[in-house]
Amino acid sequence: MALTAPTALLLSIGSELLLGETVDTNAAWLGRELALLGLDLRGVHQLPDDREVIATAFAAGLAEHDLVLATGGLGPTHDDLTREGLADALGEELFEDEGLAEALRDRFGRAARMPVSNLRQAQLIASATALDNPIGSAPGWWVERDGGSVALMPGVPAEMQLMWLAQVAPRLQAKLGLRPLAVRTVKTFGVGESAIAERLGDLLEAPGESVDAGIYARDDGVHLRFSTRLDPASLEDPVRRAISALADNVYGTDAETLPGLALAAVRRAGVGSLASLESGTDGALLAILAAHQAAEGEARYRGGALLVDGERPQVPAAADAVLTVRLAAQGALGRSRVTVDLAAPGIGFEARVLRIHGSGQQRLRRAAFAALDLVRRVGTTKEGQGLSQLTSGQ
Repeated sequence: MALTAPTALLLSIGSELLLGETVDTNAAWLGRELALLGLDLRGVHQLPDDREVIATAFAAGLAEHDLVLATGGLGPTHDDLTREGLADALGEELFEDEGLAEALRDRFGRAARMPVSNLRQAQLIASATALDNPIGSAPGWWVERDGGSVALMPGVPAEMQLMWLAQVAPRLQAKLGLRPLAVRTVKTFGVGESAIAERLGDLLEAPGESVDAGIYARDDGVHLRFSTRLDPASLEDPVRRAISALADNVYGTDAETLPGLALAAVRRAGVGSLASLESGTDGALLAILAAHQAAEGEARYRGGALLVDGERPQVPAAADAVLTVRLAAQGALGRSRVTVDLAAPGIGFEARVLRIHGSGQQRLRRAAFAALDLVRRVGTTKEGQGLSQLTSGQ
């Protein structure tokens, strides 16, 4: 039985988005949140700071969708026109809300310190309820009209996320009685999308009743996504089948990551802490490991350094083992060689040469992830074989 979810449209407002000056990270974040909440995001439109364009987009979105979200354009300057655009689309007049104006004056230490232009942020329309912004000066709006809903949120990611979690998502859940999307992910490394699709047979096209399947490439490998709005247990079978078909290329599922699995693998081999050295990667390995949230049962990451030709490497102190990654210049057909070595007292590990594809920042990160995938295979060797078995396992 198919279950139809309410639909949503996201308007990302700001000419800086269209000029490439700002990356719209809000859209990716909200896309995940909407799916998990149970809404079907049908489109993301980036709009300039143009009142007429914004008004037209709101009117069209409300005519087709249950929810229209907008981020950006709630500031105090002349080009912040989201409020005006929605007011025009709904045929309502803007007015200054006394309570919002007083809150703004309080925030700025009363009127003497507040630019007059900030009072634009105290404007409302009759059908709007103000959404509090505890970490910024721009209130959001919640609007319900003719069966549809609109939420206006700031463009600053931290402000938007807090407003969404504390005020917008709870309103949507209460109004629409949403059924969350259940998602399972199978993560692979070392094989491309087309090869994976071939090995999976008809699993991607027919994963099960009311189950959707997707496949997408990322820097840390190719991920398979299975989702449903019905019984989460229906995802167990396609996940099992995918893991069985892809065997050793699967490194984890769901929240498992290559940094976490690699650090856990070396910890099981008796390594309590790890440092890194790298060249040709612009510090990609250091950045990935430093961003990883440490968990129990993992070796502790002590930090890393970059290898510079002609200079003696400065290894971070107090580390039991050092992981070294050297990325060579890109060769023919977009391939690059990555040399990986792991030095730890009492553990044998022969340096390995891997080959990766990619360009730009993707190439650098893939080199780091390739090294981590090699190291995480420590955990797949039989007990007692140790790290040295990695040299013959790829």
